[in-house]
Amino acid sequence: MTTSDYRNFAIATACWRAAKSDLHQVMLSVLLVFKNRAAAGYFEGDLYTVAVNYLVENPGDFPDPRDPEFQQLLNKLDGVISGQVQDKTGGALWFYPKHELDTEKLASGYSITTTIGSLIFIK
Repeated sequence: MTTSDYRNFAIATACWRAAKSDLHQVMLSVLLVFKNRAAAGYFEGDLYTVAVNYLVENPGDFPDPRDPEFQQLLNKLDGVISGQVQDKTGGALWFYPKHELDTEKLASGYSITTTIGSLIFIK
């Protein structure tokens, strides 16, 4: 396993954990949010650290590497990280399951940018 493989697995695991009941496209949208956070300077702009922080704050299980949706996520991960995939979240910095929408953020001026799968994306 290379350093890049390790980093990608940690990033993919965070994306999977955030949207494990959705298709890989939703998991990739979570990755776009992580990228947006890194671009905004969260955790000194390091995508890996943004993802690991999500894993620490959201403990849970790990994906089955044989899961077809997780495999699709891994196959498309580099394209999203390298910027070859357009941001479908509208620059969102947060995401919430539809049933857990943070109304305090919305009341303080944040806005919904889109809904993808079971997640609402907010900027």
